[in-house]
Amino acid sequence: MEEVRICLTGGGTGGHLFPLINVAKALKKEFEIKGWDYEFFYLGAKPFMEEILEKEGIQVIIIPSAKWRRYFDIKNFLDILKFPFGFLKALFVLFIKMPNFVFSKGGYGTLEVVLAAWFLRIPVIIHESDSIPGISNKIAGKFAKRVAVNFQKAMKYFNPKKTALIGQPLDPDFDEIYPSEEDYKKWNLDKNLPLILVLGGSQGSLKINETIIFSLDTLLKLGQVVHQLGPKLYREYSQIASGFILENIPTKKIYYHPVDFIEHQDLIKLLKMSTLIIARAGAGTIFEIAAVGKPSILIPLPETTGGRHQIENAYEYSQAGACIVIEEKNFTPPIFSSVVKKVMHDEKLREEMSKHALEFSKKDATKILATELMLLISEE
Repeated sequence: MEEVRICLTGGGTGGHLFPLINVAKALKKEFEIKGWDYEFFYLGAKPFMEEILEKEGIQVIIIPSAKWRRYFDIKNFLDILKFPFGFLKALFVLFIKMPNFVFSKGGYGTLEVVLAAWFLRIPVIIHESDSIPGISNKIAGKFAKRVAVNFQKAMKYFNPKKTALIGQPLDPDFDEIYPSEEDYKKWNLDKNLPLILVLGGSQGSLKINETIIFSLDTLLKLGQVVHQLGPKLYREYSQIASGFILENIPTKKIYYHPVDFIEHQDLIKLLKMSTLIIARAGAGTIFEIAAVGKPSILIPLPETTGGRHQIENAYEYSQAGACIVIEEKNFTPPIFSSVVKKVMHDEKLREEMSKHALEFSKKDATKILATELMLLISEE
């Protein structure tokens, strides 16, 4: 094998994008060891932060994509009409490029690619992040040669003969990415103070932002806070936070650090620097928190917004003893502040949560996936 060509596809969020990049990075290392030429290209819906893929040398080809919303919306019916056009474009691109395989993370815009690959007899491997698979992956699983999942609960949705529980593919350099003195200076952090890291997902979260801001009088008495607000929410909510601090705890202002977006390598460093992590319950977030072995409080998306998958993700993780779950309907400043104080004041509890987080983590997932994909190439 002198030249390989790999097709990547995934929905339009950071949760779909970063695992694709992580697997690509691991495969590149294998290809370079073997001296193979290679080409990676992304085919699917417009990805979150397209420039990140391009920075990794991955060509981006966008197709018309049908997105099915979990609530009534006239756009559902309009998007269905896009499906055949997306399928035909995917079929054309795959026929021209004829990759060795398609690796899919699921999400809207991926089913068209998976079906086109199956039609052309190109092997398909899918990875399901959540405990309850999305519609695309439930269907795609029937056409895939291999299926990898993060959570035990997801196993029942796929053919057990071709499904393996491996965990989330992390950055292959995850263990080598570690904060330095310069990183503490970059974020204006005091190395001797506890750090509470707040993540609202790649786009930010209105609900998390509001509750965190009106809990800052408690949080900043317990340590320093890095708060990822989201690019669209940053300006408004950083101003609200500044006003709240100036009114209630002006002497603590230097310990609050609002940011719009955190680059992925910086995020890994901040996770490792943190004492407690507050976050949504996306699979990627959970497995990165587990990999650094840090206590966390998870606020899953409510069922009405994102289905039950984040709720199920969070509770499976909490059953391992690694986190505390606060559902969004209960995520108010008084309840949240009470839980944070409990965790921050109980060192033994934090140690237990850290231990269980590391036990839950599956750091070899990227390596396992890359090995399986290399075997797939060698079978050709």
